Amino acid sequence: MLRLVLGLLILIGAECHETVLSLQMAREIPEERLGLACPVELDYSPQCICDFWPYETYNVYCNASSAEELNVITQTFQRTPIVKHTEVKISLTESMSIPANFFSNKTAVSIIFECIGDSGKLGLIDPQAFILTAATTTAFGINFCDLTEFDFAFLAQLRVLASLRLYNTTMTTLAKMPFMPHMRTVELFGLTGLREWHDPAQTPFLDTITINAAIDTDQETMEKILETLLYYANSLRRLYLPNLGLIKVPPAVRNLTYLNTLDLSANLISSLPTGSLALSSTLDSLWLGNMLIQSVEPGAFQGNFRPTLVYMVFNRLISFPRETYEDILEEMIYSSGSFNIYGNPITCNDCHLDWLINEKRYLLARVTDGMCTNGTSFDQLDAQVYKARCAKDNHATSIQTPFLLLISMLTFHRLLL
Repeated sequence: MLRLVLGLLILIGAECHETVLSLQMAREIPEERLGLACPVELDYSPQCICDFWPYETYNVYCNASSAEELNVITQTFQRTPIVKHTEVKISLTESMSIPANFFSNKTAVSIIFECIGDSGKLGLIDPQAFILTAATTTAFGINFCDLTEFDFAFLAQLRVLASLRLYNTTMTTLAKMPFMPHMRTVELFGLTGLREWHDPAQTPFLDTITINAAIDTDQETMEKILETLLYYANSLRRLYLPNLGLIKVPPAVRNLTYLNTLDLSANLISSLPTGSLALSSTLDSLWLGNMLIQSVEPGAFQGNFRPTLVYMVFNRLISFPRETYEDILEEMIYSSGSFNIYGNPITCNDCHLDWLINEKRYLLARVTDGMCTNGTSFDQLDAQVYKARCAKDNHATSIQTPFLLLISMLTFHRLLL
């Protein structure tokens, strides 16, 4: 147990360290490269540095604080011989526009812009800025920028763009989104001001949407956004909605018929009422972890959950009642589904688990990391001891019930007299 705790602490510490490191590197040209230094003849100075990875993989990181320095970056791409880059990241300390033919004749699979200055605004990007990488660039990202009045029309030039990622930006919607039939993924992390989705007909074939930690978007607004996402009912495969402050499951998710992954983790949901997860899709994974869930009503899960891995880790469940879980566990037996309930304060000193420990013990195979508050796992509970305890409790109840009934009748008789 101690080893497990230490492992978790190490993992959490590593993740925090990686997060801090990534943010630091995102805001400046890295002094120490992630890969090897490019050959000396590939001189990207003074505004850029180049990383080299195996299989002819080149990443370039540039920094500009003025239009003049931005022009130097364009000249750098013109004079350097490498045509195909994997990633190009441009960090801007001032608001400035990106001119036509910014990359010269060079290409990049992934392009990232970030605003690291006080203004925080990204200027207009010319529709011809990336014209020669139009058939190569599949991912585009913007970090730390105020996009309130930003025009996304330039994306139309990127004919094979499949993924758009916005991180820590300010925006109400994706303004003037062009028609993007190749777009498959939209990822929004840490947005401020999100109020509506763009016209979904402009990105008609999305299969993955992430909205993570929209800072000031309330439940009602998020439900309206998800109603818009019903446009993708027959294409959306993965929907990630963590860290949004949701207090209940948004109703629209029930009607997304093609989903195989739904993530609602790290929200403020405390209960799952009957029908709250009456889904029309068959999920591979359902993430309900790191929340405040303490009650799950019978019938909360409706639909086909046979293959679904349900992650309810680190909630506040204190029981695992038959009326809620028996039927769904019976269905999971016929496929690969299971409930992972690690990190819940489940008490095992009463009889709420008797049905699982004695009558339906074979269903334990579909309950992952079931553990009592004293550290005993469900599969280590002694069936005979549990059965005897519950029989004793049931016997006491059977004696008390007639006695209490007799007392009630005598009391009623006295009242009549």
